[in-house]
Amino acid sequence: MTTVLLLAPIQAFFLCSLLLSKQHKSFADKVLMAWLFGIGAHTLIYFLHFQFQLSVPLVINLNSAFPFLQGPFLLAYVVALVGMRQRFAGLDFLHLLPFAGFALFVLLQTGLNTIVVAPSDDMLFISLLTFSNLFTFLLLVSVPIYIALSLLVMRRAKLALPSPAESSRFRWIWLFGVGLGVIWIATMAAVILDKQQVSPPHLIFWALTIVVYVLGYLGLTRTKVFTTPEFEALKKELQPKYQKSGLKPEDARALYENLVAYVDSEQAYLDAEISLGALAGSLSVSTNHVSQVINEFDQCKFNDFINKRRVAEACRRLQRSRDTNLLELAMDVGFNSKSSFNRAFRKFAGATPSEYLAGL
Repeated sequence: MTTVLLLAPIQAFFLCSLLLSKQHKSFADKVLMAWLFGIGAHTLIYFLHFQFQLSVPLVINLNSAFPFLQGPFLLAYVVALVGMRQRFAGLDFLHLLPFAGFALFVLLQTGLNTIVVAPSDDMLFISLLTFSNLFTFLLLVSVPIYIALSLLVMRRAKLALPSPAESSRFRWIWLFGVGLGVIWIATMAAVILDKQQVSPPHLIFWALTIVVYVLGYLGLTRTKVFTTPEFEALKKELQPKYQKSGLKPEDARALYENLVAYVDSEQAYLDAEISLGALAGSLSVSTNHVSQVINEFDQCKFNDFINKRRVAEACRRLQRSRDTNLLELAMDVGFNSKSSFNRAFRKFAGATPSEYLAGL
């Protein structure tokens, strides 16, 4: 049955070769290619060890450090795909510390003179799941964190998209998070079952094989990510208009606080003609900067930033007077029509104005 484990490296190297032959490879393509090559090498070494019972001890033990790269690879691919990075440098490499730490740990345990081919029964093998509780815990905690960070990057990128049609392409990125989640669940199951000495053989690698094939199938049939620069349009829409803004983090925070103070104190949201440009002009800053801080701190677009305050004002007025005409109220708080008022009210108050009024 171990021969089935060869399927994972075959698929990984096949997808890697498609990316290698792809014209106009993006930075994200190179990250994905490195990730797939790593998965292919990782699973191939594992297969050779169990199929032929001959392997290089140092290589096998260092191979057990690869799971620490799965989370960083996911985050790296996401940030590259949405255009947040064109290269990695400096603090980005801190994500490799757990991998480097475990690799060093392995070297200290096995030594550097174990580069020999020997029968498997005669070798010392370090198992990530049983040899060190510290590293096992670190791996099991880090994977959900990286999935959450990747989803956060996706959420912020989707909010910055001017075209809702492009947001559907995030499903491809979302699938990678799901795939890594499946592998994490399999790892958790392996840890629990291993302690009870009933762990099925190769559980984690079975999960990895399934994930690689499902992602490969969907990548080839539902997208053209392996053959054409399909995501370049998405990246161009997201291309850091914020990275070039020159706005420092502390300046962004100060601008956001000034923006909120101005809008709330002046009740600028009551103006039906309020626009991003007009608001930026009142604060003597650029529209890009205003859009950036709204997206960064409120995680919404300009219209939602304004409409949320209009609905809050409408709720306050309804609480003061239940006899208020709803159409007049909509116009008074800055909406141009009753339909837009109803949509925004349901979105931010969880009910229509009539339902909200009935519940008072």
